[in-house]
Amino acid sequence: AGRRRRGQAQPQPAGASLRLALGPAELAALRVAAEASPRRRAHLELHAGGADDALQRFLVGMLPGSYVRAHRHVQAHKLELTACLAGAFDLLLFDDQGALRERQRLATEGDGLSLVQIPPNTWHSLIVREGFAVLLEVKLGPYELASDKDFADWAPPEGSAEVADCLRWLHAAAAGQRYRA
Repeated sequence: AGRRRRGQAQPQPAGASLRLALGPAELAALRVAAEASPRRRAHLELHAGGADDALQRFLVGMLPGSYVRAHRHVQAHKLELTACLAGAFDLLLFDDQGALRERQRLATEGDGLSLVQIPPNTWHSLIVREGFAVLLEVKLGPYELASDKDFADWAPPEGSAEVADCLRWLHAAAAGQRYRA
């Protein structure tokens, strides 16, 4: 009794909370931040360790018109878990040549949530389908800016003149189609 086995979790200190309270005020602040951003989205970190945290957890609030350049996470441990908490998204998955493989709708449905795991090395993007949309994203850390994302060559960089055309294509594309800027 009283001995911990190797790998067993440390007991939480008295008063430590495992619960995060995110109410209307926090979601409203996330929306205000997204509205103020040229990217039409904002992030709220839920982990205390910043970029070095071993488990990255954050909310992403997105407005229609936000462009997420197609990318993949090439590190073998970068499985991405994404859940839709409000609004509706389409998750778009692409093959190595940039053809749309699959479109998955992520939305809140009654009392349930849409949840998806994106394997490492999977080309993907997101588009907002309804209103102010909020997703929870979880992936292993640490966050390393230089190696976090490998952007698709065929997808225009954020802020470029081709983004509006690409965003229209992302909304309308059918499986097998490729974007041509």
